[in-house]
Amino acid sequence: MESVNNLRLKKGEVGIFWFGQNTYVLKTSNETTIAIDPYLSRDKRLHHVHPEPPIKPEEFNVDYVFCTHDHWDHTDPIALPIIAKKFPETVILGSHETCQHLTELGVEKKNLVPLKPKTAFKLQGFSVTPYYSVSPEEADTTHYGYVFEIEGIKIYNMGDTFQSVVKNPESILGEIANVSPDIAMFPIIGDTPQRKPEDAFKFTMVVKPKIVIPCHYDCFSDRTIDPQNFIKLFKEVTSIKPIVIPYKGKYVYSVS
Repeated sequence: MESVNNLRLKKGEVGIFWFGQNTYVLKTSNETTIAIDPYLSRDKRLHHVHPEPPIKPEEFNVDYVFCTHDHWDHTDPIALPIIAKKFPETVILGSHETCQHLTELGVEKKNLVPLKPKTAFKLQGFSVTPYYSVSPEEADTTHYGYVFEIEGIKIYNMGDTFQSVVKNPESILGEIANVSPDIAMFPIIGDTPQRKPEDAFKFTMVVKPKIVIPCHYDCFSDRTIDPQNFIKLFKEVTSIKPIVIPYKGKYVYSVS
């Protein structure tokens, strides 16, 4: 966490740290820290690209944690209870299923906030609105993507999605395009073997952000890919800039 804590930002800037898979920390100029899907545990039965977690859960001190959906690499059932116990001021937000699951794991209800789709939620220096990233009729659990608005900067994280959205991306991402995010984060590989960088490229061309960041890779050895395969797809696209954040690295976006 030292690199996160040491970053100082000016008004109109946001820091984005990436720790593999869909694990991000956003930092604002007023020192607020916002985590997305912190996957910080390691199961020895699985083959990880990085055998040790990027940050130990007992060192993961952030103000807010947002979980996109209740799958174990997005709502970490081992790390999140540790974080909640070690840092009782941390607030964890997500779907009803996520909050119910964490309650069963011993996280106190006062630390949990269930969110409703398309309902903006204002917090310390920013707001967030959840949108479905999979149709609720199709998913086994609620899948949210989040639009964060920080000092006028809009950041969309899709979380995860299904192949049905690839076939008709406007059904889910049309609403996101109307929000006009400055930055979007899309999965380029992952839970389904069919998922490929071209899917994320298709999503990007629907939403049309200024910056696009690939995610959901560099975690499991059998489910990863070189992000340059995604970057190469933008060779003829001049209006959108793809950015690869190195593992445990950062990117600072400025409105100026």
